[in-house]
Formats: sequence, structure tokens, C-alpha cells
Amino acid sequence: MKHFAFLSMAILAMLSFASCIREESSAVSQDRIFTEYELFYNANEDKTYARASFKFSNALGTKLDLSDPSKVLFNDQELTFNPVLAYYEKEFAGLVPSGTFKWTDLDGNVFVNAIEIHQIAYAPGIDTIARDAAFELGWTGSGLAQNELVTVTVNGEHEADAQIFSTNNVGAQSIILAKDKLAKLGAGPGTVYLDRSYLPTLTEKTGAGGILLGRYRPANLQVVIK
Repeated sequence: MKHFAFLSMAILAMLSFASCIREESSAVSQDRIFTEYELFYNANEDKTYARASFKFSNALGTKLDLSDPSKVLFNDQELTFNPVLAYYEKEFAGLVPSGTFKWTDLDGNVFVNAIEIHQIAYAPGIDTIARDAAFELGWTGSGLAQNELVTVTVNGEHEADAQIFSTNNVGAQSIILAKDKLAKLGAGPGTVYLDRSYLPTLTEKTGAGGILLGRYRPANLQVVIK
């Protein structure tokens, strides 16, 4: 427990340090601003998050605070800055299945990008996952389309034993959890996290480009890992 507490403090310290490394958007060419937009629904909370972040040049660039009068909206509602995580955000009750981000830069250019969330749910009857064989985890709803990705995270009883699996195969309605990864999980109660991501191309963007993401997470699945 002490080890976990130390790790948690270390992670918070790193996040705090990272959030301090920022610049004002007025310090860079507006065409060099890389934009990231995400609409994320989490069924565990029954909340939708609209998020936007701005970075210099690329996804790994310095994080930027929007200098006045630059601003970003989602469905005509202004997003507010989260100083800890260094992105702009607005929360909504329930599922907001689609919407439009609108960012105005300091040169007066307006960038409008629409996004939607594609739902997903676990196939019925999943309550046990064995560690000594590959496991096929299925979901209900439509198969994967172009620009879609499903990510499955299985967290076992041991500390830091979480394993991540993903597929972007068009038409897929299940994913194979490989035996070599499952073997690394601790036996006992476990939690499965499922995310369906839709990543269309930005309609309107700067020369630096960006990312547009719609993501849906159903309620976490509690399982027994054997």
C-alpha cells in the first residue's frame, strides 16, 4: 500500500510538472498549432466530456494556453481550461452522441469540426477469463468501420498487471485476448475496460494538423480471472 501511495504521488507530481510546461498561443504562429478534440462518454459516470487541447507543431509539442480572444466551443458552449491536465473541457450529464467543436484562433480564422460517438456493449455471459488460453471477447452492435478502434484493458489482482489489447479490423465484432498477455494477470477478481474510438479526419485544420476523436466506454465489466 505504501508503494502504491508513493507511485500515486509520483504520478501526480509528474502531471503537475508537465502541466507547468506551457506557453501562450500568442507566442507561436497560429498555423503551427496542433489541435486535439475529443468527445468521450463514460457510462460508469453517465457523463460526456468535450475536450480540446492545443500544442505547438505536433502531438508531442509544448502545450498551449489560448490567448484572448482565441477560444474553443463545443455545441456553442465555451470550454474552460483545466490547469492540472492542461486541456479545455466541458462536462454534460448523460450521453451527448454528437456535436461540433469550433475554435477561433488569434488571426480570426475559425475551424469547425463535427464528431460523433459510436456505442458499444459487452456480449452477454462474460464473467470468467482464463489465463491459460486465448479468450475471444465479443461485443454487441455494429462491426468496426473504417477509422474505428476497439481497445480492451484487463486489470487483474496484482499491482501493475493490467494488459491492453486492441483491434481496428473492419467488420470485427470481437477481439482475441492473447494467451501470453493473459498469463501475466493475477488470479482473482478483475476489471475489464472497453473503449470504442472513432477517429475521422479533421475537416478544418491548421498546417500542423490534429486529431478528432469520439470515444464510448460502457460500464466496466467485473470478471473472475482464473
